[in-house]
Amino acid sequence: MHVFALLISRTVLAALGIIEICMLLRAILSFFVDQESVLLTFCIAVTEPVILPFRAMLSRFESLERIPFDIPFLVTYVALAILGGLLPVVT
Repeated sequence: MHVFALLISRTVLAALGIIEICMLLRAILSFFVDQESVLLTFCIAVTEPVILPFRAMLSRFESLERIPFDIPFLVTYVALAILGGLLPVVT
């Protein structure tokens, strides 16, 4: 059972790492390439399903719409980093 939990933990950590890398690439590439870029399109396809619940939750706060940053993107990245940091403690 311990081996199974370790395998699941490592798999989730790997998936979180891939999503975090895609989020960083998305943020950087959005400044330098056009929206039709294959790599940017891939990063958006990977990260948007993860960001979407945070977008829906934070869209209720009208004051956040005036901020020039993508707050749901930042909140998602921080949440993934916290989750990735806590996951090894759980196993």
